[in-house]
Amino acid sequence: MASGSTIAAATALGLSQSAISRHLTALEEEIGLELFMRGKGRLTPRPEAHLLIKEVEDISRDLGRLRTKIGDAKAGAFGEGLIRVAFPHSLTTTLLPPLVARFSEKYPQVTVELLSGPYDAIERMVTDRAADLGFVRLPPEGGGFDIRPLVKSGTTCVMPAGHSLAEKKTVAMRDLARQDLILLGRQRLHRNELEHQLRRAVRSYRCRLEVHSVEAACACAAQGLGIAIVPSLIARFFKSRDIEMRPFEPGKVTDYGVITLAGAPLPSLGEALVSEISGAFA
Repeated sequence: MASGSTIAAATALGLSQSAISRHLTALEEEIGLELFMRGKGRLTPRPEAHLLIKEVEDISRDLGRLRTKIGDAKAGAFGEGLIRVAFPHSLTTTLLPPLVARFSEKYPQVTVELLSGPYDAIERMVTDRAADLGFVRLPPEGGGFDIRPLVKSGTTCVMPAGHSLAEKKTVAMRDLARQDLILLGRQRLHRNELEHQLRRAVRSYRCRLEVHSVEAACACAAQGLGIAIVPSLIARFFKSRDIEMRPFEPGKVTDYGVITLAGAPLPSLGEALVSEISGAFA
């Protein structure tokens, strides 16, 4: 379904085209459903295929995790020898590299795997045991976690250097009238709350650009695409002469911390890494 043809699927899987066709035909015969319409060398998914694809993706993801576990076991990287941490992308390229370098100097026998994604994805990684710990905004949207608050953060407005609002010490909600805004991805609770406040306080504003990392928001603000509204905690890593940063008032103070799966205590070296993370924010 991803590639659209048996030839492309064969290339992706390292099999012959005839093998792909045989597997597909055998599957359709076994389940008693025709999953694809054949024509002009392409496969067009039928509704039955769309109905099944989500379950297939879940199974494929589980098999991928199993293969990773098997590889870890073969390499001897299991138990306390491997720690998997999930952070927002903007922190995996800024805060984490020097932090992991310090940790690795103290514990050279430990392998650290860095995973990244938005906060909801990080929660899923911890729930699915793909990550041992995750850094998220608190409280998490899901349940079943042990929570360790680490740091609080306000909100920052990021604008191109020389922008008229840079003359202010702080940027208020009303200052954003008739401004183009760069906002972090929708479907997030924090984003919904911000837009609700904007609609109440500002007659006209426009979300010109939607991005999914603070790093991208700051880079787009530097190009004059608008004013980004981002967490101060992460924005400070992207200061440059191309942008100005001002506190946003009334900026919501947000808690951030580390989550682990409830009932699954970290090994001692995992606890040592959490202490290193806590020290970095302190």
